[in-house]
Amino acid sequence: MKKSAFFLIILATFLGVFSALQVNHIINRHTSDRPTIDWNPGKMVIPTVGSPELSIPADFREAAKRVVPSVVSVDQYNHVQTWFGDDDGQLRETGQGSGVILSKNGIIVTNNHVVEVPNDPAHAIVEQVKVRLQDKRVFTAKVVGRDRRADLAVLKIEAEDLQPIEVGDSSKLEIGQWVVAVGNPLGFDNTVSVGVVSSLGRSLGLENSVLIDGIQTDAAINPGNSGGALTDAAGQLVGINSAIASGNGGSVGIGFAIPVNTVRRVVDQILKFGYAKYGGLGIGYDNRSAEILLYQQGRDRVEQLVGSAPPDHGILLTSVEPTGAAARAGLQKFDVLKEIDGQRIDDVLSLSKALMNKQAGDTVTVSYWSKGNNRSTKIKLDEIRGD
Repeated sequence: MKKSAFFLIILATFLGVFSALQVNHIINRHTSDRPTIDWNPGKMVIPTVGSPELSIPADFREAAKRVVPSVVSVDQYNHVQTWFGDDDGQLRETGQGSGVILSKNGIIVTNNHVVEVPNDPAHAIVEQVKVRLQDKRVFTAKVVGRDRRADLAVLKIEAEDLQPIEVGDSSKLEIGQWVVAVGNPLGFDNTVSVGVVSSLGRSLGLENSVLIDGIQTDAAINPGNSGGALTDAAGQLVGINSAIASGNGGSVGIGFAIPVNTVRRVVDQILKFGYAKYGGLGIGYDNRSAEILLYQQGRDRVEQLVGSAPPDHGILLTSVEPTGAAARAGLQKFDVLKEIDGQRIDDVLSLSKALMNKQAGDTVTVSYWSKGNNRSTKIKLDEIRGD
């Protein structure tokens, strides 16, 4: 073989290997740029006192060291009117909350109400969101997506040297277990408070959302803690602080957090689709119970019209989408929805709880009252968006 031919073979081989490496680099680079979350909890050891059976934490210094760098301040900015009733063109801070870093590439979770224009009937996103880290760096954040139903929002910042939080499992929580709340209450950054899990499975209607299977804690939570971390004694995330029960607007020892297992599902869907997905019936309803409404409209009159007394529980359908899931199953306006999969429906909260974990395509059994008759049918749910 001539030397020139041998040289050409060697050169071609080298170029082929080099090209393959470059293609692999490009593929891996684009893959690594996609927003992803490592939900696998790390293994942590908590310094304890007392017997092994009790495992009482000596203190919460280690948990605080792990968690505080992963919790950020989330500030919202909007154009507002001045004292003279005009807009001077300046963006001004209109609210403050907290957020939790989930990934090294800048994915942050917070509450939806932290990034929503205050008291806006249209529920618009604020004009600008800024994220302030523990090390005082400030970044303008992009709102990747949000879920108004679950009161969660996902943000993205372009930053380096981020410390994602370790993620735990909220299904393993027990009443009486130590928990740590970290956030920015009343503007005081990096505040740590400690308490216990006071109750589990709390469901309550909030101003623009519902909390299903929430974690109740007596750890001090105040305005500004919204969107911050609730962790176990090892510093693993078990919930996102969302609301308080208070007569004066401050902490009275009754706070609520969204379970991290719910957060996982919502965040993954927002990162994948830009919004969270739920299964829906395609109905409109009044926020009050059917019983109250029917009494106000005249229960006797209703009975005269349809020949039967309406049920003593359920929600009254004020509209049914013509091509929606409920309409396809035969439900109509002014029917009363009584049960879903055997769960009694008394109000909007119980309806939300019955459908919270349902997805499009799931089939549910619905019991309802229609024109004097009790009926039951199966309904295949449509897809609705959480935003």
